[in-house]
Amino acid sequence: MRNGLAILGVFVLITSVIFCGNPGEEPGARSFLVVVENSLHVPLRPSLAQYAETMALARYEVHVEPWAPKSVDEDQKLLELKALLFEYVDRHGIEGALLIGDLPRAMYKMPHMRPDDLEALETFPTDIFLQDRKAYWADDDNDGFLDQHGELQVEIYTSRLIGTPARLVEYFTRLERYRTEGPLVDVSNFIFIDDDWHSKDTSDAYLLGALYSEIEVIQDRADSTFENYMARLTGDGAEFVYQWVHAAPPQEGENEKPAWMAFDDVDDDGVRKQTKLWADEIVERNLKVSFVNMADCYAARLADESLSIASAYTVGTDYGLATIGSSKTGAQTDPRLFHQSLAKGLRWGEAYKVWYNEVGKEDDLWHLGIMLMGDPLLRVTGDLFPAGPSPDTTWGAER
Repeated sequence: MRNGLAILGVFVLITSVIFCGNPGEEPGARSFLVVVENSLHVPLRPSLAQYAETMALARYEVHVEPWAPKSVDEDQKLLELKALLFEYVDRHGIEGALLIGDLPRAMYKMPHMRPDDLEALETFPTDIFLQDRKAYWADDDNDGFLDQHGELQVEIYTSRLIGTPARLVEYFTRLERYRTEGPLVDVSNFIFIDDDWHSKDTSDAYLLGALYSEIEVIQDRADSTFENYMARLTGDGAEFVYQWVHAAPPQEGENEKPAWMAFDDVDDDGVRKQTKLWADEIVERNLKVSFVNMADCYAARLADESLSIASAYTVGTDYGLATIGSSKTGAQTDPRLFHQSLAKGLRWGEAYKVWYNEVGKEDDLWHLGIMLMGDPLLRVTGDLFPAGPSPDTTWGAER
């Protein structure tokens, strides 16, 4: 059960909705941008119109920008996208953006965290490049990958949505249902810690107790099995899952293969085995979870729901809403501030921004690949509350 769960009235403020460049009436209190790949704009236009109308009830002025790059050069496309984001910051004061489709991403190269190979490098997408206007970034060896940056401070948050037009329409339908009817899964949660991290101290439940009055921790080696994980998420499900499970990235191109998570189990004879859960299996089994904090390496690689773990959980099922995870080896090693911020009523993107600027930026090896998937304006505590005190001073139990 979620702490302080209550039915509240909705305060409706007549505000403007900027949709596809058409000015509305008087501006709302807050501003947000949706950048949609031009080829997806027509099939998503009704969904985005409904989204903008609904978010106006929460005093958000939503700007929708169909986008096609002017340049054919990949680096220039990325710079065009970043310039567009901060143009909207300067003109409209947007606090964040949802990027829909196959939009440019910054690729970064740095040492791999594998201790057995100190010379190994890994390349991965990072959206922090798009979130910090002032930071210095460089490609010192001119190989096409960024490899240096200055001090980082996230100014805006960004999140991604990648999928087929049909899947994306279904996703926006789920958003509307969540905001008008309530949770898509029973209000519940669990923490799943696989074998390699079974000794982690979970006594404070990573502060998920600020969001939920009852916390289920699956950590004992005998319990943290593939079978138990699947039974939970194909049975009653859970609204929120925080999980530590090994994972591998998708393979794209000629030898395409989905990403997978690997669960370490011990069989009846005491033999250790590894069972894989593939991204497309998450979709096929229609796992029942809405919010996932994925401490699973590579889980947030940018690909569609048939290949990416993040996309599978977010757009590939009937229950997915938002995820946070890493596009490289790494994870949100200490998610307490993130969870605490969600409990205060901050939205998914706001909670990420607070966490990154206070915790995440201190450790590139673990955190430079942290990515959001799904609508960053979502609240885990429920949506469309009356206008009132800043979420920073309103705890979940006091709503």
